[in-house]
Parts: sequence; C-alpha cells; structure tokens
Amino acid sequence: MMFVSFDAALAREEPPEELQFCARVMIPIRTPNDAGGPVSPESELLWEMEDALVAQLQKDNVRCRLVARLTYNGVREVVFQLHDWDSFRPPVGLWIMQHKDYEIDVSEHDGWGFYEDCIRPRVEDQILMADRSVIDSLIENGSDPEKEHSLEFVFVGSPDGLSRVATALQDRGYDPVGKIDISSGKIVLARKLVLDLSLIVDESLSHHALAEEAGIEFDGWGAAIVK
Repeated sequence: MMFVSFDAALAREEPPEELQFCARVMIPIRTPNDAGGPVSPESELLWEMEDALVAQLQKDNVRCRLVARLTYNGVREVVFQLHDWDSFRPPVGLWIMQHKDYEIDVSEHDGWGFYEDCIRPRVEDQILMADRSVIDSLIENGSDPEKEHSLEFVFVGSPDGLSRVATALQDRGYDPVGKIDISSGKIVLARKLVLDLSLIVDESLSHHALAEEAGIEFDGWGAAIVK
C-alpha cells in the first residue's frame, strides 16, 4: 500500500522546464503501522522534519519545488524537482546532519520520469478524485445518495466547440441550465443521476473526451443538496 500526496496544481500543468532534476529524500520510519506508515509521536516528528527541510531550502533560495510525499512499506519519501544539484545538496546535507538518528538517503534522477511514472495522476484518476470529492461533500451536507440529483456539468471554451458539445449532450437527453449562450464562453447542461461514483465518473470521462474532441474544456460539475 502506498499513500501519495501530490502538488495538485502541478498535476494540471506542464512540468516546468527549468526544474529538470528529481531528488527523492527517503526517511525510514522507525515504528511503522500495519499499513507501512508512522504513528504518533513519530508522525508529528516526520512532519516537523519535512517542514525544517523546506524552510532550509527556502532560506538558501534553492530553486526547487516539493512535488509529492510518499508513504509506503516503512518509508517516508519527500520528492523535489529542482534546477541544479550544486545549490540543492548543501542545505539537504546540513539538514541530514541535524537528524543523525535517522538513516536518510537521497536518490538522484534526471528529468521528470519518476514524477510522470509514479506520482502524476492520470486524467482518469483526477476525474475520479474530483467526482468523489463533490459526492462526499454533498452527502456530508445532508444529501441522500439514493435520490436523483440534477448534476450540472460545466464546459468552457470557444463558441464553436461549445455549440458542438451542447448539441451532442442535448441529443443524449441533457437539459440546458438557463439559456445557452455560446458567446459567453461557458455552458451548463444537466442530467438527473443518483450519487453513484462509478456512474458519475463514466459521465465525466465521456464529457472530458467530448470536450477534448471539440477543443474546449470540461470544467467539472455541481449539484444542489437533495434530502
């Protein structure tokens, strides 16, 4: 089992060309639980160690970006993309010396390969996480997941692309939310569905593909609470 925290903004962007090196700072967890992660008080200590490392890099004006945190099989791994090794290694070395009670290792790589292969969520993963978040929020605020909700799917982009998407979805039984004004750069179409994650993810994936073909962007969905 692996727990991955990642820079959500970066996952939606093209990787910065100036950060062409990857450093994986690996800290062995002394007393991992059954899932391979830390328990208190070590969990708090690991957070403090990470904060101290980031503070040291900031103090030394190192051009880098914390892109992910991985926890697995008794290891806490903090992943950075950076501009150059000469500025990165000294502050990291100083930080390691301040934590001699941990056998910390740093794995160095060129490029964004590790990030792309092991960290960046695929489009399908990002859509699933976004849809789950909206569903969970609705349920936490009192929605009955077994009742139909009017899901309002949002698209933004050029008038031509919006027109194509509006026609395609209305042919599938979607209803416009308000008057369709493609000149505004945004349209919203709704369909009634229960809060079933797999069902909604299938719709969202379909919308993403449709929007991509039309040269516009599918911008997620929302719904009112239904009790």
